[in-house]
Amino acid sequence: MIAHKRLAAFCSTLVFAATATGVAQEKSPPNTWAAVELDWKQPLAKVAKDAQWQAGDGYSDNVLREKTGEVLIRTGITSKSLGLSPGFYTNTTVAWNVATDKVRVVEIANWGGGSYSGAKLLPSFAKHPTPTPRHTYDGICYVPNEDAVYMMLGANGRMVGRNADEAAKRQHSIDNSESTWKYEFRSGRWSRIGHNVRKFWPSVYRVSPYEAHLTHWPAGRKLLFLNDRGSHHAEFDLKSQAWAKVELANECPMSLYNARSTWDSRRSLWVFRLGPRLCTFDPQKREFTELPDCWDLPKAASKEEKKKDRRWSSKGICYISKHDVYLVSGPSGNETGVYSPTTKKWSTVAGGDINLVNGYCQYDEKTDLVLMNYQLKCFKLRFAPR
Repeated sequence: MIAHKRLAAFCSTLVFAATATGVAQEKSPPNTWAAVELDWKQPLAKVAKDAQWQAGDGYSDNVLREKTGEVLIRTGITSKSLGLSPGFYTNTTVAWNVATDKVRVVEIANWGGGSYSGAKLLPSFAKHPTPTPRHTYDGICYVPNEDAVYMMLGANGRMVGRNADEAAKRQHSIDNSESTWKYEFRSGRWSRIGHNVRKFWPSVYRVSPYEAHLTHWPAGRKLLFLNDRGSHHAEFDLKSQAWAKVELANECPMSLYNARSTWDSRRSLWVFRLGPRLCTFDPQKREFTELPDCWDLPKAASKEEKKKDRRWSSKGICYISKHDVYLVSGPSGNETGVYSPTTKKWSTVAGGDINLVNGYCQYDEKTDLVLMNYQLKCFKLRFAPR
């Protein structure tokens, strides 16, 4: 019980930070990717003596907390003394402060078990319910005027196999079929909204919990949902805190399975990217539009060829509001692409002879930096048009 109280106290204080060695990157040349070496040991040591990073989840997108300039990274922490064992699911949110290159643990789920089963509710769950550990995919977003993160669906099915207790199984079912989660930084707590898109599409064969997409539409004061194929759409009214099913005007021109997205704030467009392919979604018209490919890759490439060429699976994309362009990452810095929505043309950025992770990108307007991470591996780039 002492260990569980320690975990609850930890999650409520949110004060653990660590300095980093990557601040010098601010002086690096523009249009040059650089790895950022953050100090991950110090915040971990504050959690528990036996705590370790369980950074096995490569499917959980990041989120930019615009209010503070922090990239919120989903990862995992395991600790026998605290009952934490997420496996390759994420049970933890950490914040990377872009301006200072410090990291801190924001919150840890009050769940035991994970991808290797054994789901159980920790004692702290009774007073502070939290989402299950999971792959979030792209089903997570930030709402600036609320300073809150929303999350829905994702992959957590392995939790309720062997050794899972009955209370955890019941909560797991509620989580997946009836819940949208909201984390408010003001309170430092998650709250459960008893509604999600399963109300409209209960069958996982129609709307899979895998690779779903969620974003904030500021002008509409809503959240937007699209499933992995881009075939089912819903809107969440931020005032009423309820979902509504919405019909699409046309078919999505690409599969959104494995795709990631960004928000074009100038045009109010949701922009999706996977490999060479991109498209936009206009929530006002409820309409998809295909964009030119970012790379000229053979249309009839075999599965073997696609496995060998990492450009087919690259996901990183962000909208750079200062310069009104979409930036996409590739396997190396020199394969960075930039698209102008005005001219509808691509250009290549020689971002350096550096191997990049297939990570998730954000653009921080205050520091004018593109940030990318995959698990705990982080990179920065300052784009400058030539």
